[in-house]
Amino acid sequence: MPGETITLQAGQCGNQVGLQYWNQLSSEHGIQSDGTPLSYPQDDSLRFQQQGAEESPTFNQNRGDRPELFFTVSDSNKYTPRSILIDMEPSVISKCTNQLSMFNPRNVHLSDNGSGAANNWQNGHSYGVEHQEDLLNLIDREMDKCDNLSNFQLIHSVAGGTGSGVGSLLLELLNDRFGNKKLINTFSIFPSNEKTSDVVVQPYNTVLTLKRLIDFSDSTFMFHNDAVNSIENLLLRNSTSQSDEIFESTNKLISYVSSTISNPLRFPGYMYSSTESILSTLIPTPNLKFLTTSIAPFNNSLTEYDMILELLNDKYKMNRVGSQTSYISVLNYLVGTNLDQQEIRKGIIKSQQRVEFVPWTSNSIQVVHGKKSPFLKSASKLGGIQISNNTSIIPVFSKILKQYDLLAKREAYINSYTESNDRQERLRVMDLFNECRESIANVIDEYKSCQLDNYLDDEILLEDEVM
Repeated sequence: MPGETITLQAGQCGNQVGLQYWNQLSSEHGIQSDGTPLSYPQDDSLRFQQQGAEESPTFNQNRGDRPELFFTVSDSNKYTPRSILIDMEPSVISKCTNQLSMFNPRNVHLSDNGSGAANNWQNGHSYGVEHQEDLLNLIDREMDKCDNLSNFQLIHSVAGGTGSGVGSLLLELLNDRFGNKKLINTFSIFPSNEKTSDVVVQPYNTVLTLKRLIDFSDSTFMFHNDAVNSIENLLLRNSTSQSDEIFESTNKLISYVSSTISNPLRFPGYMYSSTESILSTLIPTPNLKFLTTSIAPFNNSLTEYDMILELLNDKYKMNRVGSQTSYISVLNYLVGTNLDQQEIRKGIIKSQQRVEFVPWTSNSIQVVHGKKSPFLKSASKLGGIQISNNTSIIPVFSKILKQYDLLAKREAYINSYTESNDRQERLRVMDLFNECRESIANVIDEYKSCQLDNYLDDEILLEDEVM
């Protein structure tokens, strides 16, 4: 049986995406903004009822979904997200609690002075250290409401201040408290690196956060701002909208994919009924855990065959993917009713011919048969996403290191991360920075090595040497 998931949403970006995420989950489970559930739609074909007979008042309690994995349910049948909202300035969290009054106000942590982290990882991390007891108390209180907690998930940006700094501290605390006993997964939004950022220390923030993702997360779902913006223009065609509307649309795309990942848990079937079973399909070794997602176009004319092939299209991937990409694993989600198995088999066979897999794995493409929510009456009869583990992170991480090196070689803006301007202090901080850089370089090397025939042999040799 799958266990509950507690969501931690940190910083402005994390809470903006988190708001759309809970909007999506609520709509799929028929939960109104105040936590009141709608009557669960019943399939009349599954039962017999005499003409004129009234429906049994208890029949509607036989739900076909499992919202309790992500929501707590009160004695008065009110639903509350299993979520903790953290930020150092109040505006975004105020928007979240105003739009969705179902959020538990006791699960909100805000800075007393409301000044924010000034887009600086160090400010966010130091704040988290100072308030770690308060944060742990929030987590412990939410854990007490779980019968079988299995997973923490963090929604955050890697490049700002609170999402990166406090987010990093949360990963450290969870790892220290639970180790391998609970899964720690992240939905991490990566900054645009095609244009000059308004945040000059963005490369430092990203490198410091990546070090914690490498050390403490079990999986990281990567969402690259440039790629998501491109998909938003392709699918929603609203590039002329105001900037705030564009941000909301991209956040909805991220939240749609993030929520669909848990579809087989919340609408259980016979396969992939736990987070562990999903991740074990995608991640062969602990070092290869950075995952790419794709979203299929919203088009009612697409068949299962069409959708499987569309999900391979690089322009629908939420991470920049080039032509030289090799795949370690591919997991497609097809969400709908009465899926055509013949069309799915045709799509898998065609996909296997197009995808270049690393040499030591089988060219197997797995498919999750997701169930469509009975509360959603969308025009599209079929929806789809893809999760893949591939080598596209090599150029993404390499570009991050290149931007970092441009700052680090001159120790530019390093005083934002030091306790004093003393030369020894600057050297200490640079040593820490370069340690983080080395960890990222090691992940790049790992993804490069996994393209070799003898990758698994190397792993075995290393284990023998340790023994």
